[in-house]
Amino acid sequence: MSVSTMKKLTVLSYAKDADAIVRKLMSLKCVEIRTLPSAEGLTAVSTLDVETQKSAAERRLSDIRTAIPILARYTTRRGGFGRIVHRVDLAKFCKDGRDARAWEAVCNTLEATSKIEALTAERTQTEALRASLWPWMGYDGVLDVDGSVRTKILLGAYPPGSQYPEARRQAEELGAYFEEISDDENGIYVALTVMRDDADELERLLATCGFSKIAFPGIAMTARAAFEAAETRLSEIEVERFGAEERLRELAETLDDVEILADLEETTVNVCIQKRKLAATKNCTVLSGWVPSVMEERVAKALSAFECACETADPEEGEEPPVLLKNNGFAANFEWVIGMYSYPKYGTFDPTFIMSIFYFIIFGMMFADVGYGLLLVLGCFGGIKLLNPREGLRRSMTMFGYCGISCMIMGVLFGGWFGNLPTAIMNSFIYHADGVAETTAIGKFFYNGLIFNPIDSSIGFLLVSLGMGEIHLIAGMAINMIETCKKGKVIEGICSTVPYWVLFLGIDLMVPALYVDMFMVDPTAVAAATRESFALLSQIGKYLMFAGFGLIFLLKGVGNKGFTGWLVGGLGGLYSLISFASDLLSYSRILALGLVAGVIAQVINMLTGLGAGGPIGFLFMLIVMIVGHGLNLAINLLGTFVHAARLQYIEFFGKFYEDGGEPFTPALPAENFSEDVEEPINEIQ
Repeated sequence: MSVSTMKKLTVLSYAKDADAIVRKLMSLKCVEIRTLPSAEGLTAVSTLDVETQKSAAERRLSDIRTAIPILARYTTRRGGFGRIVHRVDLAKFCKDGRDARAWEAVCNTLEATSKIEALTAERTQTEALRASLWPWMGYDGVLDVDGSVRTKILLGAYPPGSQYPEARRQAEELGAYFEEISDDENGIYVALTVMRDDADELERLLATCGFSKIAFPGIAMTARAAFEAAETRLSEIEVERFGAEERLRELAETLDDVEILADLEETTVNVCIQKRKLAATKNCTVLSGWVPSVMEERVAKALSAFECACETADPEEGEEPPVLLKNNGFAANFEWVIGMYSYPKYGTFDPTFIMSIFYFIIFGMMFADVGYGLLLVLGCFGGIKLLNPREGLRRSMTMFGYCGISCMIMGVLFGGWFGNLPTAIMNSFIYHADGVAETTAIGKFFYNGLIFNPIDSSIGFLLVSLGMGEIHLIAGMAINMIETCKKGKVIEGICSTVPYWVLFLGIDLMVPALYVDMFMVDPTAVAAATRESFALLSQIGKYLMFAGFGLIFLLKGVGNKGFTGWLVGGLGGLYSLISFASDLLSYSRILALGLVAGVIAQVINMLTGLGAGGPIGFLFMLIVMIVGHGLNLAINLLGTFVHAARLQYIEFFGKFYEDGGEPFTPALPAENFSEDVEEPINEIQ
């Protein structure tokens, strides 16, 4: 397809309208706002002060994002696995006061949540207090009273296994009065009363015996009364907590509006970021950016609602407009693969459409299997239906879904059905002998496909892979020739490309005879007339090959200055054949990836067949099959994606591609949860 033509947009407006103008342009989703530097020497030109507005919006957005998962836990809203998008008139949403009510719901949600958190902490503390009071239920004294003027009361516990009798005897010798309250697995709880003059010495003695002091500060009542008060408070906490949770369940009914409000606040943050890019004086602002030419009228119409002056112009020399790729519904899903490499330079050829076709075919050849392809199709297209992903992920999943279709097509051609699973099952359950199923008509179809099995005919599949590579490289050279001709260098474009095609054609005509002579075991496998035709084609191919060498030497230097330039160009053209050979051999990775996936699948099927007897064996078979084929799919999916992309980036793009373009990134409103029904659907063509 092509790279969209861009127009430079300049808008001069009153400062008071800057926010509304930016919001309107963002809603159109087709304007990339660029930073407009202050004019040198003009001290009155600055940037808009947006920090206060931005900080307030960020705080509100943070609160909203905190509230959303809380409300989601209590909502009764039915939802699927996917992203929920609310179609709403945002202007009416704000005008009707739904935004204010949603913000009130957020505040109430955070308040109720804070209350629940405080009640939870208090419940934990109260339960701990209640547990600590239980051993002292038999103590009748007030817990926070430590004695009288002349006596001191010590509360504490001896740990299990301590020398409690000896410690008690020594304490009593000091005149201490022991009151044993209770005992459990944690120790013996006692209350000691001693004269204050002897208290310090008693505490030193107790410390040597492992005695632990226990204090109940602030509890001016008996243990039993405190325990009952704790029980009462725990009941009150549960009532208050239930009330707070009921309040959250009521507030959860506003979840839809809160989600819409989240988008509004995030959009406000984005507006502030975009407003920073404007140049401003006290009363005016200047906005500069880029807009696709097909959206020029829509932008002008939207700006006509404001008191502003706007103009669009073609890019000036030296300017680098952003790049917006323009492709059909199929190829657009492969644009992100281009983005992983680099966008084409503005004004050059967009290879996405052609690349998508080759990527589709090469991916399928590398992973030629109907079963794995079907899993990709179901997983990707089914995932899109269930998850309703955002645009970027949707395109990625769609691309892999299409590649799954290619895998299925190639699997039928080359006999891949989870490897050799159909024939493995037939051999295990029907014929009870390996290799028998492959001799039947249906077995031959599943094992060999419509063409041949790459594992058994690896040389043939290698030739197919190299043939695919040759077509791929020739397409790249053709694009380079066309682009060169567009620049007015018609002769140079033809002379630097066509001689190679003559050479390639000659080599291709020689391949059938070479294949028959080198790899056919049985000479009678090919009819004599066919062998004679192959020999004739080989002779013609030799002449064309030598003609190609000569044409490359004679014509490659056309356009260079002087005899030396022509000679160097011709010799360089011959030397470049080494590079072409290297590029062509890179396509042998199609064979390598195809064999890896197929061989691993066959090994998994072989292991599956080992456990085919009995219920336990059948269960083992299912586990090995599911886990094995799942891992094979995951590993080879990654390898196929990487190597299919590499063939595009290195071999294909290397023949013509001019990279360095900066992707077009329009200013966009937040649409995580909502879409504005009043705004036109963005269809940049």
